[in-house]
Amino acid sequence: MFVNVFISSFVVTIVAANCVPNPCQNGGTCRLLYYTGDTARFYCRCASGWEGRICTKPFRYIGCFEDSVARFLPVMLPLSWSNSPLECAARCHGYLYSGTQYGEECFCGHYLNAMKRPDFECNMACPGDESQTCGGRWRNSVYSSRAENMS
Repeated sequence: MFVNVFISSFVVTIVAANCVPNPCQNGGTCRLLYYTGDTARFYCRCASGWEGRICTKPFRYIGCFEDSVARFLPVMLPLSWSNSPLECAARCHGYLYSGTQYGEECFCGHYLNAMKRPDFECNMACPGDESQTCGGRWRNSVYSSRAENMS
């Protein structure tokens, strides 16, 4: 990637070496933040379902959890008629957990303090991917990008 900067009659060419070849994995795209001296600083915009500095941490299904009006995942995003586990995880980027509920609902949070329920209680099809389940009535299908939370 080359960036041309015109200053008066001079042309300065900056080579974004840190983005060539693309260090971002699993479909992520590299973005140049700034260039200082001979060092380019970048970040990766990860594809849905991936997180981490270079998009190597997949989100993982943890299980079906009982919800209540207190909401164990306190951030509720607007309803989505294309909701799926991947879409919800992407919308919850930056949170440790994402949860789909009642088909169109997506919740995010940093703590998982809820009662685990049998997977068959999360039985509503996702409108964005009917082959997957998006929770149920007061049930969240919960996902995490932290492998140590798998149990």
